Amino acid sequence: MISQQSFFCSELSRGFAEKTFGTASVGDIWLLIEYPFAWGPQALKDSDLSQAVKAYLMSAVKNIPRSRLLFIKRDRRKRKEELAVFVVRCREHAPSITRLKINDYEQLLDIDLKGIASASVPSAAAAGDTSDSPLYLVCTHGKRDKCCAKFGYSLYKSLSSTNASVWQSSHVGGDRFAANLVCFPHGLFYAHVTEDSGRLCIEEYEERRLVLDKYRGRACYQYPVQAAEYFIRTEGRIIGLDELRHLGCERTAERQWRVRFAARGGERIYEAGVRSVRSDFQLNNTCHSTEEKSVIQYLLDDYRVTSLSPGQTISGPS
Repeated sequence: MISQQSFFCSELSRGFAEKTFGTASVGDIWLLIEYPFAWGPQALKDSDLSQAVKAYLMSAVKNIPRSRLLFIKRDRRKRKEELAVFVVRCREHAPSITRLKINDYEQLLDIDLKGIASASVPSAAAAGDTSDSPLYLVCTHGKRDKCCAKFGYSLYKSLSSTNASVWQSSHVGGDRFAANLVCFPHGLFYAHVTEDSGRLCIEEYEERRLVLDKYRGRACYQYPVQAAEYFIRTEGRIIGLDELRHLGCERTAERQWRVRFAARGGERIYEAGVRSVRSDFQLNNTCHSTEEKSVIQYLLDDYRVTSLSPGQTISGPS
């Protein structure tokens, strides 16, 4: 067994060439709270926020379907007196970010986070400014996993020198994929990001394109759909962010699924049969793990493209 002090789980993952697609943390709503102080292993629980504020935030996550909460912060030189709060809606189409400002954490108790999260077009006067302007997170949560400090912080420092809106974040999921980069509002997750590939991911995202060799998936899709999207994009050489629309996912057998996407315009249907298997290698999936385990990997069983005849229609999730 490897000594806990002698490895970085991210290096083990890269060394085994672990496939990273189908691993993005799932969530439709992301609540981002600026907390520019030290983060304990469990950021919210270990923070110095009042019990009332902690209880309110935990209740919000419990009552907002498919929601996640993260702490974020920037370097002191970029800090302002006001604190930032973001409510991100990671929908497949027309995702958005509502940006609010507070002067004190107790003000969170007066913000209807559930209402903002569920509103299709929140009132700017009541809920802050809403837009689809990009926001980038780099996980630097070293107290959670040392890989996030080692690989994440240097990536954050590099990307924060650009004109992009880049923030450090608490645990986004997937320690062994550090450095992790998340592109909001679409909720695109990237793994093992370096300074050069991070800049490329940002440049491509702002042109509404994907970087597939670093891609983990989209937060609004379940894991098999994330894997199928990756396979369909690689097989069809489709990198445009808006080129596909998810139609449905059907479980066909144990650990097997058939996933359908439509091309933009609806002239073609892409189908992928995917299955999950346990890897033939074992690794420590966090820097704190004491046992080596296999991990889930996705395989493509079949891929097909169907062209629709004029006037033929398709249906599926909007």
